[in-house]
Amino acid sequence: MDPAASHLLGELIRGRSVASLATLHDGLPFASMVPYAVWHDDTGERLLFVTHVSRLSAHTRDMLESPQVCLMITAPETGVDAEPVPPQALPRVSIPAVASFIDREHADHSSLAQAYLEKFPFAADWFQLGDFSIVAFTPSGSARFIASFARAMTVSAAQLHAAVGESGT
Repeated sequence: MDPAASHLLGELIRGRSVASLATLHDGLPFASMVPYAVWHDDTGERLLFVTHVSRLSAHTRDMLESPQVCLMITAPETGVDAEPVPPQALPRVSIPAVASFIDREHADHSSLAQAYLEKFPFAADWFQLGDFSIVAFTPSGSARFIASFARAMTVSAAQLHAAVGESGT
């Protein structure tokens, strides 16, 4: 992946706040929307996508039953100058991942919650509700990145991590 594509991928992931989440629901594909934050551990070696979900949600029950999921993050349909972008040209990335529910006693719970709340401060009260849990998505395997029309590429976990870790400057 060239530096320009890596930069675009990092900007896409860091710049968006929601992803489509694909799970298996009663053996069939099911898509929903989840807000997410990006988290790196203190060593910078682990990259996780973090969400906060209610156990009342269908996608939560799906992840408990089968933790293999896929996140899709898509650029908005209008560019910076508000010109429409053809849907086929929208930058997007599909990231296969494993969903892990993080107990309050887990060593990373506090830093994962902090990453989420930095992006979604209005959600602070929801952390007091007993049916909500932090879910960490660990990328598994290669992601598929579409930089624009006819610019598709497979992205390794290392490339994904490097792109998201770029400063964006």
